[in-house]
Parts: sequence; C-alpha cells; structure tokens
Amino acid sequence: MLIFELQKLISTLSSTEKKHFQLYCAKLQGPKDYLELYELAIKDLPDVNTWEERFQEAHPNKSFSNAANYLFKVLTDVLVRVRIEQDPWFAQHHYLLKARLCLERSMPNRAQKMLKKAYTLASEHQNHGLAYQALRMELTALADLGFPAMNEQDLVDKQMKAKLTLRSLHHLQEHYSLYELLSHRLMKGAFDIDKKSDKKINDLILSELSLTTRGSQYEFEPQKLHLLFQSFFFIHTGEYRSAIRGFNDLNKLFEANRTMWDFPPYDYLSTLEGILDSLRGIGYYRVMQEFIEKAESLGKGEYPEHFRMLALLTANTYRLNMYLGMEQIESALRFIEARGRDRQSTKNTERHEVQLEYEFFESVAFFKAKQWSRANKRLYFLLAAEKPHKQFLVYRAARLLHILVSYERDDLDYLDYEIRSYKRTFTKLGKGFKVEKLVFNIIAADPVRRGNAWKKSNLRKTLNVAGAIRAEKREHQLLKYFDFLGWAVDKYHS
Repeated sequence: MLIFELQKLISTLSSTEKKHFQLYCAKLQGPKDYLELYELAIKDLPDVNTWEERFQEAHPNKSFSNAANYLFKVLTDVLVRVRIEQDPWFAQHHYLLKARLCLERSMPNRAQKMLKKAYTLASEHQNHGLAYQALRMELTALADLGFPAMNEQDLVDKQMKAKLTLRSLHHLQEHYSLYELLSHRLMKGAFDIDKKSDKKINDLILSELSLTTRGSQYEFEPQKLHLLFQSFFFIHTGEYRSAIRGFNDLNKLFEANRTMWDFPPYDYLSTLEGILDSLRGIGYYRVMQEFIEKAESLGKGEYPEHFRMLALLTANTYRLNMYLGMEQIESALRFIEARGRDRQSTKNTERHEVQLEYEFFESVAFFKAKQWSRANKRLYFLLAAEKPHKQFLVYRAARLLHILVSYERDDLDYLDYEIRSYKRTFTKLGKGFKVEKLVFNIIAADPVRRGNAWKKSNLRKTLNVAGAIRAEKREHQLLKYFDFLGWAVDKYHS
C-alpha cells in the first residue's frame, strides 16, 4: 500500500513543492538512496510495478522498503513546512508546538507570545479545540510560575474565556454528531422515510433544531452543519426544492465568510462536490450549472497548483456528468475532445477519486455513443490497478460497465470470465447490490436473442424488479454513476 500512497504523493507535487523538496534534500547529510528512488519514480510515475525492480538493479544491497518509507517521511515533512506558510490551520499548530518547546526550555515569556498568536489565529478561524488548548497551556504555565503580576480577576477572566471556548466546542460536536448520525442512518437504510412519523428521525430533527437556538448559531461552522443537515434530510425525504434552497444558502454562507476559508479552501470545494453529488443523485442536472461554475472559479484562484487542478477537474467531471444526465451525448463528446487537448493540465491529480470519476464518465459517453472500443480504452485507466482502486464505488461501476461493453460486443467467452472475476472481487467486500444481480440475470437471459412473445411476458417482471431496486437508497450509490436499470430494461426493446 505504501508504494501507491507514495505514487499519489509524488504525482500531486506542484513545481514549487518539488523545488522546496530538492532544496531541503540538498541540506541533508548522509546517503541519498531515497532521493534516487524519487528520481526513478519521477521518470516512471504511472508504472509503480517497476519502481522496486529498477531501484534494486541500481542498488542491489539496499532496502527498497527503507528507502520508500524515508522518502515518504521527507516529502511529508517538506509539505508540512510549506503549508505552515500558507494555511492558518497549520500555522496555529506550529505556534502551539513552538510554545511547548519554549516552556520545556524555561522561556515562559517567549512561550506566552507563541500561545497568544496561536489563540488569536484559532479564534479568528473558530478553531475552538486549538483555542482552548492554547488557553489551557497558558493557564497551566501561569500556575507553575505562581501567577506573576496577575490578580484574581484576570485569572477568572481567562478561566471564563476557556469555559466559553469549551462550550462552543461542545455545541459544535453536537452538530457534527447529529449530522453524522443522520447521514449514517439514511445512507445505511436504518429506516425508510414515508408519510408516517418516524421516532428516530424526529428525535434527530428536534435535537438539531434545539441546537440552532443556542449561542453558537451565528458562528460559521454550526451554520454550515445546520444547512448540511437540513439539505441532506430534504434530499432523502424527496423535498428537492427545499434541498436546493438549502444548497444555495450554504453557498451564500461560504461566499459571505471568505475569511473563514482554509488555504487552499478544500472545505469549500468538498462542499461544492457534495452538493453536485446530491443533485446528480436526484437527477437535477440543470441546477448543477451554478455550482460547477463556483468550482471552476476556485480553479482560477491564487491557490497552490494541486488545488487549482483538483477544482478544475471537479468542475469538468460534473459538467460531463451533467451533459450525460441530460442525454446531450454530442455535447459530451465535444467536451471530451476539447479537454483532451489540455489533458496534461490536470496531470498532478492522477489517481485521485475525482480523476477516476472523470475517466469513468468519458467511458459512459463513448458507451452511449456505441463506441465500444473507446469506452473500454477509458475504462482501462480504472481497471489497470485493482488494489488501490477497488474500495471506490466508481471502480465497481467501471467493472460493471466493462461487462456491459463486453456484452454489447458479443464477446461471450470473455464475458463469462469477467462476471466470475467480478463476483470474486466484490464478494470479499461485503453485501452486493441488487442492481448487479439484475444485470447478470439479464445477461444470462439474453433478451436480445429472444422472440417478442418472450420479451413481452418477461418485461413486466423486470420492470417491477427495477422499480423496487430504484426505490432503495442504498442502490443509488451505484446507480448515480450509470443507469444500469435503464440499460437492463432497454434490452427488451432491442
């Protein structure tokens, strides 16, 4: 697993980060086996299977595992140094680390300055956990020193500040807990939502509403979680207009609180991606346009290269998804062709899940255009490396689509082998999806080669099964990538 993680880390380095890494390595003394491994990896980045072989050829008496582990350590150390200068979250922790060192070396005055910087920065960004830790360290240090030049009222004021910070942190934790419980129960199908009142979900809603009336309701993070909770609930209850209003309010909240953004704003990008994922899940493709443009604007901002490329890739993925969802196949193909000329611009996002999704939707576009060879060529990017990808649902969807391509090409011998391989791979990962079983049954029955009488007598049964599957929330985890049910029903009209 380390080699794939190392590959992802190296592939996402920007030119500036590479320069920092090389300057840092130049200062280090001792053997530079890890640096030679880095150079080998840069030359042959996509093919991780050759890294160890080539390294052992150059250094037969050296340990590849040791070199890879040390390279990972040095790379992450350098990236943390870079991020301290860029991101307030990293800077807060850095000040705290410096304060701890100063206290250990009996430099209380210097430690107090570091703690105040950490507290001020944490308070500005509503990082209550770190703000409390800075206050707690300061109070402990003052107690150890005998509270120099400090009266009782000053001490009580600092204690009250710490208490209020803890209270805000407690409220935030309650928001997170309720949102996570709602997400888990709905996604795992712990209960179904209908017109009947459900005690479990009502309890969550009442608890969440009571939180919004407390003192932290005007802070950025609680407001964000409240809107996420409401929107997620509305999506799963079928109140889509209310959900979209929630998404718009959530976007406005981020836009109105730019000072709260991390650098780069991964949280905002993640929120936009969550909104777009929800919209495609309910088929509201036209509404996606505004949020796609927001992601594109992040990709054009003054942020590190990896973030900008990831934001643009996210926008491209959902734009392609939008065209396909609206059955604008020609627009999708033109978009793929136009972006193909600029494919190197997002090279440092390779192996990211969003990159895998983009490749998948390119294959869907070719599949819908009945360009089977081109569809398979795009699918190969996902299928080439099972080990690092199989935990992603998009990989599972790609394997299933690859089976459909084989069926459409009438490659029956390979199809039989691939279905057995598919079942072996995913049986180990737990419960399968009902849509998979339906697809395999359709392939086994082969409606295309059946007569009209057989098709007519079996179509209604397939429609009933497909309708029941479509009504299950869990099945949407796979169906949001491709309408496998629609393909199955369509075989009766071929």
